[in-house]
Amino acid sequence: MPRQLNEQNPMIAQPTTRWTLLRTITGIAGFALGLWLLVNLIRSNDFSNAPAILWNIGFWSILFILIPYSLASMLDAEAWRRMLSTGARIPFRKIFRIRTGSEALVITVPLGSILSDPFKGWMLKREFALPYSTTAASIVFRKALLGLSQGLIAVFIALVALCLPSQFESAALGKTVVWSLFFIGVGIAVVYGLLIALISYGSFVDRLHGWLARLPLKRIAVWFERKEPQFRECNAHLASFRGWRPIFSAIATYVLLWSIEDLETIVIVLILGANLTIPQTLVMEAACVLVRTAAPMVPGGIGIQDTGYVSMLVANGNSPSLAAAFLVLKRFRELVWAGLGYFLIAVSKQKKRSAEFDREEELAHTENSTVPVTENL
Repeated sequence: MPRQLNEQNPMIAQPTTRWTLLRTITGIAGFALGLWLLVNLIRSNDFSNAPAILWNIGFWSILFILIPYSLASMLDAEAWRRMLSTGARIPFRKIFRIRTGSEALVITVPLGSILSDPFKGWMLKREFALPYSTTAASIVFRKALLGLSQGLIAVFIALVALCLPSQFESAALGKTVVWSLFFIGVGIAVVYGLLIALISYGSFVDRLHGWLARLPLKRIAVWFERKEPQFRECNAHLASFRGWRPIFSAIATYVLLWSIEDLETIVIVLILGANLTIPQTLVMEAACVLVRTAAPMVPGGIGIQDTGYVSMLVANGNSPSLAAAFLVLKRFRELVWAGLGYFLIAVSKQKKRSAEFDREEELAHTENSTVPVTENL
């Protein structure tokens, strides 16, 4: 929101301040909850043999665990690059850097999954002078695809588990877990599926702007009226996502992405020799990921997701130390990618300073050009 508008309308700044305060309190509460659960998990289990288990699997096995998520990250970055209207001129390495940097927030910051999307828009604006109205369309569409594909995979795993109970059920993964996974997955798929359907509906953004501009709060309504050109630009960008073929192609891409991430958990279970079949591993992973998604205020799902993994592994006859080794390997990957993300953010700032003149010269030649149509997924 422009600074001048805030100065002229202090009542608009007041809700923003309250939202910032609420977000801060929620973030602190989420971090405290996650830390309390993690401490309680450590105090209630004997993890003393975990270092020995990790030592026995070897250094190269630990590095091998990084491969699945690396592939998923590159697939996500390329899919997002194609969603951007400037995908033809944004190098893959730069969009990968922005994507990795924003994911570092998801892993380490309370409410990171919410804050990472504005951060993506800010990075795209700073690096390529892309307006928020243009980048918001691709960010919203990507978010919807991630949610829909996650829900679809959860529903698929639950349905297969219900049809083949002998392959999936165990002491920790009974029908209660499977049915819960099914209904939560259906709910997530429906919500994000409706969002994608609305995106595909040509006049949705225009209608949304009309509703917001008629809000009873006059000053906020006036602000939305002034933003009508940005809403129209966003709607024009969303038009490139419409059509069954590009939508189904995009959904298939993100279903593949989540499947690759599930492969990471399977690899860890196999390397550790855990008492858990591959079907049971899929149910465990889907359930714990959904729990993490439901608690965005907890950075990286710390404590919450960890408790889920340990509970299911121990209930299936694995030692607490093996469960701890599993957690270390999962968190090791996140630590590596969070560190890489923050490093790439720091490097991007340095590159911006060193290449500022060149970028300004390039923008001077392109600022009046027409934005090309998005290359569909």
